[in-house]
Order: sequence, then C-alpha cells, then structure tokens
Amino acid sequence: MTRREAAERWKAAVQGEAKLRSRTSLGVVIIVLVSGLIGSIEIRYGIGAVLLLGVLFQFSLERMREAFRVAADASRQRLGWEEEAISTEELLSRLDRFLDRR
Repeated sequence: MTRREAAERWKAAVQGEAKLRSRTSLGVVIIVLVSGLIGSIEIRYGIGAVLLLGVLFQFSLERMREAFRVAADASRQRLGWEEEAISTEELLSRLDRFLDRR
C-alpha cells in the first residue's frame, strides 16, 4: 500500500465512521417500526423481535466500528504519523492537504 492509498483509506474510514453515527438512529427507528408491526400481531413476538433485531444491529455496529478502527490504525502506521487527540474535522483537513500535495 502506498502512502497515498493509506491516506485515502484513512480518510474513508473516518468518513465512514461519521456516517455510521448518523445512521444508527435510522436503524433504531426501523427496528422499532418492524417490532411494532410484529407486536401488533402478538406482543411477545414484538418483544422477541426487538431483542433479536437489537442484538443483530448492535453486533453489526460493533463489527463496522472495529473495521474502521483497524483501517485507520493500519493507515496511520503506514504514514508514520503519531496518534494525536485531534478532532475529526482537523484530521480530515490534514489528510486532504496530504492528498493534495501528492
């Protein structure tokens, strides 16, 4: 992986994680709606649907967050940058400057 590819991968990981945060609320709304429809037939099926869909949703969120974290760590190591406590916007601007330079 070249340094440019590493920077692009890191940028994609940061942007993906930001999108994931906004889509979490959409996922919760869908789970509630589907469980409500199932619960209108029988309440225990609705409760079961909430539990099952909630666990599956939580599992998928954890997997995606871990994939984004691993991609960002690998890219950071490839670029040789030190880990700093900076905001997402500042990190994206640094990556954009790095990509524009190359």
